[in-house]
Amino acid sequence: MAGKYGPASVTVTLEDGPGGTARALTAFITGGVTVNKSSETAETTALGDSARAYTPIGITSGDNITIEGIWDTTGTTGPHAVLAAVDDGPQDDTREAVIVFGDSKTATIQTRLISYSVVASNDNIQTFTAELQPTGAVVWS
Repeated sequence: MAGKYGPASVTVTLEDGPGGTARALTAFITGGVTVNKSSETAETTALGDSARAYTPIGITSGDNITIEGIWDTTGTTGPHAVLAAVDDGPQDDTREAVIVFGDSKTATIQTRLISYSVVASNDNIQTFTAELQPTGAVVWS
């Protein structure tokens, strides 16, 4: 059904390692999640044109995806178990991230986990921040 949707309609899963098992992180995420897809272009402005012109070159990209949330060390399913080992092997497989918005609009992205931080402060519970770098196309279904 088309319409407006809130945070309860979002799910986020990420493999727990390169080529690993998909784990649901939705219950731990407290910040927003942004997925974008953009087209790279080349400037094709000709001499004498009064406005710049651009032509797509056939390459798409997406910005890094940052997820923030409540730090949890639950066995194989908590964010620490899923995110603690950043991807550092050149031969490693990618991690598939699947983010579902609204009425099942699904973004599937091959990613690399490039950073993971745990934050402790006097005025809050412990939290985490992780950054995923897309490697390949964002596929919407």
